Amino acid sequence: MSQSISLVSFNILEGLRPLMSMPNERRLVDRERAEAAKAVVQECAPDILVLNEALFCRQYEEKSIDYANLFSFPYQVSALYDNEWGNAILSRFEISAYEEMRIYNRGGLKARIESPQGPLNIASYHPHPHRNPENKAHDFTRLVEGISGPLIVCGDLNCINPEDSVNRQKLVTSFERFSETPSETLDRFIESGKHVFKSLSELGLKDAVPVSGRRYTIPTDLISINKDSAIRIDHILANQDVTIVGGEVVHSRQSNKASDHHPVMIEFYLTTGD
Repeated sequence: MSQSISLVSFNILEGLRPLMSMPNERRLVDRERAEAAKAVVQECAPDILVLNEALFCRQYEEKSIDYANLFSFPYQVSALYDNEWGNAILSRFEISAYEEMRIYNRGGLKARIESPQGPLNIASYHPHPHRNPENKAHDFTRLVEGISGPLIVCGDLNCINPEDSVNRQKLVTSFERFSETPSETLDRFIESGKHVFKSLSELGLKDAVPVSGRRYTIPTDLISINKDSAIRIDHILANQDVTIVGGEVVHSRQSNKASDHHPVMIEFYLTTGD
């Protein structure tokens, strides 16, 4: 059997920029966070790396960041939305095609990757946390509807899988530290999960991370040592043409330093025909 393929999905928090950027800040990238992010990727050693909040992944206002070079990948596609904000898909295998999906203030990205086991479709979309749950679901349907063959959808989906158990009262109380409307904020994550996972399940996609690996993805220690607000909002889903052999939300010393989100990883094979 061919060697399995691995994928990491990672929200890298505003393109790894300094968290307290000053008007005359000369560093486009926070070197300490970038080194931690590179260490995370090196430890996971994925064949495919999908990045959300990949700011300046294309040139904007005479600034750009070469994420493929930063993380040592030979192939890359990327797209901006809402000025410098963007998504990027990096691969060790050739990327033969890609396409953007745009709404008024956000964008999705999908790519066709020529893996050693055959063509593989990767799609990523990071919806705004305040977007209406039904509209989030519609966006994801629009992103991947009509794609045939092996398909993986991943990213910071800003929603909670309905299969994940949550302590609502504990979360509402913890959300009071950073939200003026904690109940509404939590309920939006929960309702978004119901709609998004239902819509994607109707297209044959399901949570690709084994139950044993479904740890929280936010917050990391970089943002808060207190984990009362911990939830899993970063996901990887796959269809029936992708056979999962392992996966987890990666918690490590370096992932706690690199971003406010922990990365998500899966290992898989493409299902072969008879």
